[in-house]
Amino acid sequence: MLPGPLRRRALQGAFDRARDAFNRGDVEAVMALFAPDVEYGPPPPLGADEIVGLPAVLEFWRGVLARWPDSTIENLSIREAAPGRFVRTARLRHAGPGAGEPLEYEIVQTTILRKGRVVRQVNELSS
Repeated sequence: MLPGPLRRRALQGAFDRARDAFNRGDVEAVMALFAPDVEYGPPPPLGADEIVGLPAVLEFWRGVLARWPDSTIENLSIREAAPGRFVRTARLRHAGPGAGEPLEYEIVQTTILRKGRVVRQVNELSS
């Protein structure tokens, strides 16, 4: 296991790369970090129940980006809650032509990694 400061830099770098991929609409690059049998709880404002399996999560996010092609995420904070468990606070914005008013919200996202892959990720609205 890497020392704390190196782990934190690696963690920040991984979440920054995922943010950058999402912000350029490359959901496939983001999903490359997910395990095939991932359990995923989407952000509540997007109105979906828990999703199981990488193909279903990929389909969900492709649908979101089809509706709101101008979607962005901003990492506000990231911390390691326990080995293999990370908590990120982020701000999301979804907009696009014909999509109506932009949808903006903050989430607290809990991610569990196993062997370097996301096996569970749950998003809740930030209070």
